[in-house]
Amino acid sequence: MTDLTDVVVDSLTVGGVAVAAPTSHAYVAAGPIAETSGCVTLAKTVAGIMAMTLANPTADTDDFKVLHILNAQAQANYVTCTGGFGNGGSSYDVATFGAAVGNTLTVMAYQGYWYVIGAYGCTLG
Repeated sequence: MTDLTDVVVDSLTVGGVAVAAPTSHAYVAAGPIAETSGCVTLAKTVAGIMAMTLANPTADTDDFKVLHILNAQAQANYVTCTGGFGNGGSSYDVATFGAAVGNTLTVMAYQGYWYVIGAYGCTLG
């Protein structure tokens, strides 16, 4: 039997599609979310709501990438998505977290738009 405890994977391709390595980033101030995959946390170092923006992903290049956003502070932080989630326009462009730690939003990129595939304690409008 092969011992796989020392294996390091530096790239992965599945069905001809390169799979991005997991990443994470902790945001402590309002502004744009730069990541297109992985996990980001929202938690200011001082009290107050964080207004975040999420630009649309790049069609084809970012297709099927998944981004998890975790509200890591008891504030009603929100994320505004260019063009709306799933290209839903202005009636579907803001995700507002309830003022509780642990609320989440999970989105998947497809053809230049973010599609919501999961949410907990988060409302869309």
